[in-house]
Amino acid sequence: MTNTMAAKPERYRKLDNAQKYDSKIKTDGVRGISRILELSALKRALADIRGNSVLDAPCGTGRIDLLLRERFPKVVGLDSSEAMLAVYRGKEHIRTGLLGDIFRLPFKNDSFDWVVCHRLFHHFNTDELRLSLLKSIAQTARNGIVFYSWIKTPLAHRESSRRVTVNLYQIKKLINEAGLVLESVHYAFWPFQPKAILVCRKRST
Repeated sequence: MTNTMAAKPERYRKLDNAQKYDSKIKTDGVRGISRILELSALKRALADIRGNSVLDAPCGTGRIDLLLRERFPKVVGLDSSEAMLAVYRGKEHIRTGLLGDIFRLPFKNDSFDWVVCHRLFHHFNTDELRLSLLKSIAQTARNGIVFYSWIKTPLAHRESSRRVTVNLYQIKKLINEAGLVLESVHYAFWPFQPKAILVCRKRST
């Protein structure tokens, strides 16, 4: 199976591109409105959970870092791009950013109360990769995971794109196979946008 470190687009491995990416996510206009809606959905999702520690993987340049720090005393970022991590670590407050592969996380089981996986799941176009991702981050989480997906709605779906929409029923099956229970789904702008944040808890044994 191809891991995320090998599959990471080359543009994200260069420092100047990582800096451009960080600037792009702060733009105004339509992109800015979309970002506000996306973060609003994430805030609603995070309101449902409690814990002392969270792993942000992949953390990128820190798109959601401040939001996570509002709720968790300990935040650790992980990414497969050293260039993205350089930007992530270079912000005004201290950040712990580690280089690693999300399919082979360098942590023991249950190392964090929660794992947040933002803006990655929707890039995978096979259930094999999606399930592998969910299992990997679930293993590292003590309580559960929060992940971003593009879910098919009556007005929003993509069949051929590097960002793929997936039927919610299909995602629920993968969540169950990963040993998780879907607790809530928070859409950014139902039904006009497919963006959604899913909160899943570890299944009791």
